[in-house]
Amino acid sequence: MLTTQSLVERFKLEVITGEAGLNKQIKNTDISRPGLEMAGYFSHYASDRIQLLGTTELSFYNLLPDEERKGRMRKLCRPETPAIIVTRDLEPPEELIEAAKENETPLITSTIATTQLMSRLTTFLEHELARTTSLHGVLVDVYGVGVLITGDSGIG
Repeated sequence: MLTTQSLVERFKLEVITGEAGLNKQIKNTDISRPGLEMAGYFSHYASDRIQLLGTTELSFYNLLPDEERKGRMRKLCRPETPAIIVTRDLEPPEELIEAAKENETPLITSTIATTQLMSRLTTFLEHELARTTSLHGVLVDVYGVGVLITGDSGIG
């Protein structure tokens, strides 16, 4: 089982708040950069994914009127969201910190650039969440053709 805690340890990330949610299971290899959500469009919000906030998302957020800011972050922090990661050592907005506390959504920061972290996370998640099959068997060469013989262990 892959949890948010394992991401924090693997990538040496800093947890700002939401420690109670570090045991949330990560089930999706996809990562979201919620640009449309920052603009208020939540109709197809993939809340079960890790959310990555970089310079683009936060600079747009900072342009929003004060009365809209808190509501945006509350909608972004859902109970099923495994983590929200703020990249480039940017300061998370106070409204985001409050919303993450309320929903026990892990709010994490990273010094790594947004696209670079996204690439590393995607590679890691695809490896960790890949389906695997374990078989007992032996490969033999029969007249130049490779043959896989499978069966229970120790049957001869």
